[in-house]
Amino acid sequence: MAITTNKLQPDKWIDTYADQLFGYAYSKTGKSELAEDLVQETFLAGLKSKDNFKGDSTERTWLFSILKFKIADHYRKASTKREINNSRFMNDDASFMDTFFNEDGGWTNNVLPGSLDNSTEDALENKELGAIMNKCISKLPENYKQLVILKLIEDEKTEIICKVLNITTTNYWVLMHRAKLKLRNCIQKNWINQ
Repeated sequence: MAITTNKLQPDKWIDTYADQLFGYAYSKTGKSELAEDLVQETFLAGLKSKDNFKGDSTERTWLFSILKFKIADHYRKASTKREINNSRFMNDDASFMDTFFNEDGGWTNNVLPGSLDNSTEDALENKELGAIMNKCISKLPENYKQLVILKLIEDEKTEIICKVLNITTTNYWVLMHRAKLKLRNCIQKNWINQ
């Protein structure tokens, strides 16, 4: 019986494998946010089943096999429901979903972002945008507001935000996505579409 030296090092997974796993997931799904979710699910599944790792393969190979199952599972669920699994977009308000997403889970044409002229240096316009941004952030639900301030204003790292808000990284991505949608909608209503 051969002795294996392959051991798991979960504390290094994000730095070592996240980009590779994301690239693979993105190549299979074509959707950045879905790929991020699948990678997070892969890491969580790996942590939950780390005691089952026998060392017969490398850590990288083992994580990729988990990711492949996650991707297959995603498409299996999507095909049985005849729609893309939008669980990470769910909101209590169905009209909110209908406003932003079509039945395939893609953006509806009426909410695509308008083009912003980045060449403008009009201080009054920048001040107005800042005021509207602050107003929109203040209208967010408390958990979204904290997340937006920590990430987009204070530029904190994801790991720190998760610890501060006591959330998982998967929950972080879901909440951040929802917060960005609400901010975008508010800004479009109050500034871009004036």
